[in-house]
Amino acid sequence: MTQPISIGIVGLGQFGVHFVELFQKHPLVKRVALCDLAPDKLARAARRFGIRETYASLDEICKSNLDALAIITQPWLHAPQAIQAMEAGKHVYTAVPIIMPLSGDGDEILAWCDKLIACCRRTGQHYMMGETTYYRPETVMCRKRAAEFGQFIHLEAEYLHDTWLPACNLIAVQMARTGLSEAEVIRLGGDAPMHYPTHSTAAPISITGAHAVEVSAFGYTYPDDPYFRADSKTGNVFSHEVGMFRMSNGALAIITESRRNGHTGHEGIVRIIGSEASYVHDARDEYRGMWFTKTAAQPIDPCAYRDPLPNALMDDLGGHGGSHAYLVHEFVSACAEGRLPKINAWEAVRYMAAGVTAHRSALRGGELLKVPDWGDPP
Repeated sequence: MTQPISIGIVGLGQFGVHFVELFQKHPLVKRVALCDLAPDKLARAARRFGIRETYASLDEICKSNLDALAIITQPWLHAPQAIQAMEAGKHVYTAVPIIMPLSGDGDEILAWCDKLIACCRRTGQHYMMGETTYYRPETVMCRKRAAEFGQFIHLEAEYLHDTWLPACNLIAVQMARTGLSEAEVIRLGGDAPMHYPTHSTAAPISITGAHAVEVSAFGYTYPDDPYFRADSKTGNVFSHEVGMFRMSNGALAIITESRRNGHTGHEGIVRIIGSEASYVHDARDEYRGMWFTKTAAQPIDPCAYRDPLPNALMDDLGGHGGSHAYLVHEFVSACAEGRLPKINAWEAVRYMAAGVTAHRSALRGGELLKVPDWGDPP
């Protein structure tokens, strides 16, 4: 039986405030509360959205009787805050990734993945990671037509986001997140691109239903890079990493994560080759692609394959290929229906582990490594 839920949004920065109205509009949300450590930010958001129920800290909101929390805070806080909230009896949605520690330590990422799975098992609460690629129209279309590919043979996905991209400067983003100056951020250095792999790894894993089992990867070192350099705190020299994966269904996948490139920015699917059909995403147009069989090539609009949304959300799909409203709808529906979200903890750690292991391989000159896995949900 479907039961409307109450939810608190934790973190009211530029990204977090966009989700407030989406949750407010959802017909299965009966009550929305807000939480932020900054009193002025909390007060502004409360006035803007007409919400009276506010909390000054995660500790405080965890003591409430809210059913769920949407945690849209800094990436190094996601996993520990999610675990705290689940221990307090809340279902949890977090922004991506599961965690991105400032230390740049891949072992720490995997340790938090392990803790997250253990917490879900122990508490019975649901966790969902808000990975936008999962609901980009081309990903949805390929999942719906997965059987038509026949046997999956080869999949490619990439995320191209130059650090100094004018549309979204990652140095400026890190300054806003940490409160550090530009010089301090550059001194800290850039983390491995494969430590934030979810915009690319989500595509082959969610489309095929398979997971990465082993990888050989390499990294590119840009000459005299001021950000990705050996003497930084992170010690990472790779601004561009490429991994060749063997998937659990036998298919091959190539994943590219790039933070140094002459490109306007691109995420999601590039190419899928199956035994009976193939799909190529058109990077010139976010919503166009080509579908191939052995006898024909056909332009295709993947937006035609999107699932319906509640009417209240249809006019506000949000960014990242219109995925935001779908992420909200999936989390709210899963909580209201008492089921596991589609981008659950077991799915999310597979996205992360593939990238962390790829970076380890790149550090070892392409050594073939096994990708850790926590199995399927119970």
